[in-house]
Amino acid sequence: MAGALVVYLFPSSVQQIGLSQWIVALILALLATDYMRRLLRRRLDGYTGDGLGATQQVSEIAIYAGLAVSIPFV
Repeated sequence: MAGALVVYLFPSSVQQIGLSQWIVALILALLATDYMRRLLRRRLDGYTGDGLGATQQVSEIAIYAGLAVSIPFV
């Protein structure tokens, strides 16, 4: 819902982000999620609510970092 609202309110900003930038962000988020899954499995032998919340935060930061890294410098 939030993503649809951003696309509706700021269509030109969203269109400036290319497909390759989204792919880089997605790959980094998947790597961060897999890292957290392995970490939680090894340390806690499973998942907790706090662990899943931390995984969400780490994945979100990875998406932002992926988008920031792929911005071309002029």
